[in-house]
Amino acid sequence: MLTGLQIGNFKAFSVVQRIPIRPLTLIFGPNSSGKSSIIHGLVLARHADETGELDVHLTHVGGESVDLGGFGQYIHRRESTRRMEWSAECDSAGFTGRLAELFATTTKVGVSAQIGLPQVERMRIKVGFDGRTGESILVKTPTGELMPSGAPEVQLFEIKADSASILLMSKRRDGRFQIDRLNYEHPVFREVLRAIVITSTTAETIQPSDYEGLDEAINQLIPDFTVEMGNFLPAKLLLAGAPVALEASSLIAVGRGTRRENLASAVRLYFPRILDEMIQGVSRAVSGELARLQYLGPLRSYPPRHLAFAQQHDSNWNAGGGFAWDVVRKDENVRRLVNEWLSAREKLQTPYELTVREFVGVDDLEPTLLQELRRLEEEGVQIEGEPESEHTVGSVYPAIDIEVEMHKFRDAIKAADVERLDELVLVDQRTNTVVSHRDVGIGISQVLPVLVAAYGSSAKILAMEQPEIHLHPALQAELGDVFISSALGSQRNTFLLETHSEHLILRIMRRMRESASGELPKNYPPVRPEDVSILYVEPRGSTSIVRVLELDSQGDLLDPWPGGFFEEGFRERFS
Repeated sequence: MLTGLQIGNFKAFSVVQRIPIRPLTLIFGPNSSGKSSIIHGLVLARHADETGELDVHLTHVGGESVDLGGFGQYIHRRESTRRMEWSAECDSAGFTGRLAELFATTTKVGVSAQIGLPQVERMRIKVGFDGRTGESILVKTPTGELMPSGAPEVQLFEIKADSASILLMSKRRDGRFQIDRLNYEHPVFREVLRAIVITSTTAETIQPSDYEGLDEAINQLIPDFTVEMGNFLPAKLLLAGAPVALEASSLIAVGRGTRRENLASAVRLYFPRILDEMIQGVSRAVSGELARLQYLGPLRSYPPRHLAFAQQHDSNWNAGGGFAWDVVRKDENVRRLVNEWLSAREKLQTPYELTVREFVGVDDLEPTLLQELRRLEEEGVQIEGEPESEHTVGSVYPAIDIEVEMHKFRDAIKAADVERLDELVLVDQRTNTVVSHRDVGIGISQVLPVLVAAYGSSAKILAMEQPEIHLHPALQAELGDVFISSALGSQRNTFLLETHSEHLILRIMRRMRESASGELPKNYPPVRPEDVSILYVEPRGSTSIVRVLELDSQGDLLDPWPGGFFEEGFRERFS
């Protein structure tokens, strides 16, 4: 449902940049060009919506991998007088319930926030004279200049429908958010007014001449509207400082000579409630999109050697990829898919298999072992025999199948009602040797969190920095198929991939070409231009810009890579 972002005055970006978001969004560009700023802007909004904190260094979702440094660092060029601009655009086709009804005439709904420091007037101190005593004193006089002071805050908020502003509000010096502009001539509000008249009055139709009186009624309401903010997004509409009340359910009679006033009464009664529903509904929709965000940093960390005994997770558990090993330990299906990738000939080709082994306490097994020994005794096996000496030949034990009895003991232990701990291990298939994830190559540790996020997530926004790190070129291409299946298959994830890998984009372009020609391999979802967003971030003077590179249905770029980026290596394009 999230289809676009806009970011301005944030880190590398000065002028507002629009970033189209599609199921497969790949972000390219030179080092230090600002590629990660796109993802970090989304991380900041997620954190602000959860906590209300805008002067933030470390975020919950970004862990230790994203350090925004506070407002003074992430505002462009560290100029504290600037306002950061952040916008999100959603596809209204994904709305449900009342919100879908209110925005039935639109295709896109956007929200925008401006974040800045409160401004106070700078005072000048000069020498004056006390008229009573004649003595010189220091006097503060206003300069008319504003200077930033205090903590960053949302200072302006706007809602747009199909790129046209329908509601603009800003923060006043008393802390209230007041509506500055309500575009009641927009088709969204025209449909709202029509619905009020048809469903809430005895009028059977609305005439073009009616709108003048309805607009006047709204204008009379606007001064009494204020908006209560949540952590980051608007929470509710207030009317004369109080929550909007539920409207009456009776029809308003419309008289022949009083039509204008009767319809205006209906608007005054019903419009505030509908506007409140609209504001709250949009905020919930955007908040829901932010909550879908999962982030994976560029360097994945190792979890503890023994996952089963890890009592708590560090702050970088998700962003650093430690979570992935725990998911593999608990989710059999994800473990199966990862094992297939680890061992497949055309993929990682490792000899390792991830498997789970159960640990139980020795003391907890005492009753089970005693029960099994008694069973053997009852079956005629003598547990104690006369020892052999110079006077005896010792006891003769009945013959038993040691392997069969071992399996019986094992099954009894598995069935025992004792506490168990599942431990994830890697088995070297060549020697049947058990090793820890800390004992294998770094390539596995770096790619496994990427695979787990793709295989184990559904309906998430998966933002990853350098997913291809420590993988050779052929595997980078294979990773492209993992992302395609996760995004365009039944899981319906959205990927934001900050990458340097030409092989990744080449595989996606190849699948687009095969989709168009009907040569797509079996079980692969088709890839179309509307599924892919290719972004190129490049420095330009003191700022950076985002260029959108379009693909045609054959997977060919309509424009060349900027600056000779990826000049070589387009071999897969012709396979």
